[in-house]
Amino acid sequence: MYSRCPHCAKQHEVTVECLRQSRGFLDCSACGKSFDALRFLSEGEDTVLADELPYSDQQTVNKRPQTPAVWFVATSLVLLLLLAQILYFEGYRLTMHPQLRARLDKVCATLACRLPTYKNLEELSVSHSDLRVRSDSSYLFSGVLSNQAIFAQPAPDLKLSVLNFNGQVIAERVFSSAEYLLRPTSLAPEQTVEIRLAIVAPAAPIGGYTFTLL
Repeated sequence: MYSRCPHCAKQHEVTVECLRQSRGFLDCSACGKSFDALRFLSEGEDTVLADELPYSDQQTVNKRPQTPAVWFVATSLVLLLLLAQILYFEGYRLTMHPQLRARLDKVCATLACRLPTYKNLEELSVSHSDLRVRSDSSYLFSGVLSNQAIFAQPAPDLKLSVLNFNGQVIAERVFSSAEYLLRPTSLAPEQTVEIRLAIVAPAAPIGGYTFTLL
């Protein structure tokens, strides 16, 4: 049996098994277009087309219906790969974002996952800080540490720098929360705690101080 391509008139020899496997459609080896082989089927090699009406490309049926599904799967894989890269490189920073954190907490509550401990120094503040000399000539640094976040977060480390009267650093040290808090704790939302830190007096006179939360 033969079937002629309606696009370029190329005639193809076909078999019943071939038509069964392709569900009646063929790809023309001459022009590459798909056509309904059953519609233009003939017994003789030189038989004129049975349907002489123009054959519109819109009538060509895609015999590979899985193509849209393949594109969907490929696109989904690319998006998942992109999401994985974002989480790998920016995951920790995103979990520290206040608005995203609330949503991620809900997701993890459903999926039984665990987020990193929340720590956002921008939502911690120290007020009423003071550095006073005591009767034994040592100094006491005091202040009030407040957690302004809507999430609990651990008390941070504190770097204290002592300055001379020219504003130059004459002593500097990083203190953990266990050293400057009476009870090292995780700060609840809107919680405030008192900072008390005893410092041995340096040899040079103290003209000021600075501190940084770490």
